[in-house]
Amino acid sequence: MPALPLLLLTALMLPLHGGGDPERHFREAGVKGSFLLCELDGDSCLRINPERCAQRFIPASTFKILNSMIALEYGAVNGLDDTLRWDGTRYSIESWNQHQCMRDAFQRSCVWFYQELARRIGEKRMKAAVTAVGYGNTDIGGGIDRFWLDGALRVSSEEQLSFLRRLWKEDLPFSVDVQRTVKELMVLERTDAYTLRGKTGTAMRSDDIVGWLVGFLDRGDHVYVYVLNLELPDTDDLSGFLKIRYDLLRTLLHDQGLI
Repeated sequence: MPALPLLLLTALMLPLHGGGDPERHFREAGVKGSFLLCELDGDSCLRINPERCAQRFIPASTFKILNSMIALEYGAVNGLDDTLRWDGTRYSIESWNQHQCMRDAFQRSCVWFYQELARRIGEKRMKAAVTAVGYGNTDIGGGIDRFWLDGALRVSSEEQLSFLRRLWKEDLPFSVDVQRTVKELMVLERTDAYTLRGKTGTAMRSDDIVGWLVGFLDRGDHVYVYVLNLELPDTDDLSGFLKIRYDLLRTLLHDQGLI
């Protein structure tokens, strides 16, 4: 199916494609949140809950996108297959309980791997890089290996979108090779019609109880940038939350005729 033009959803919540309730999929999934979807080049954007799109939250593991570029740029890791040894600490996520290379650690969202990279980068270089990018409020207070988990760093969906647009265009202050490598790390799905790239984030250690799914939909002739931000459900059982994010994203993209 060819891509349908995106409609601008204003703060007045204009109907999508001439009718319907733009937030119905959130209610059906039992979550609250926002969604931002824009063409890479152009002003055509879809905003669901624009006020939340402008609100800053802790980035959680979506920061691994930037952390990966900084680590590769400064040599904190020697490529995607460079392996860091697991120290034997047991984690609730079983896939973390083993040695990790960046390729696997990114897909598994392995926190300890990226905490070690942040320590290797160091506070001075990390602060300089985050500031140079202009990522969110650029505040890395709260510990070099914790600031994106439960520290001071905050970023809005609009700021995530701007950052991702620059990454796709390879316009960030890193080498082109590094930016291309991280875009490849983000691949979630490839089909004949499109490539879906993304990174999740789940903040459970701060006042921001929030879940993210951010990335790109590449249809060859058109590229779209998306940012899904959800308020975590009030439950200790989050086992199905990751599936909810992916299902909701796919439903929202399908509504626009993009997948």
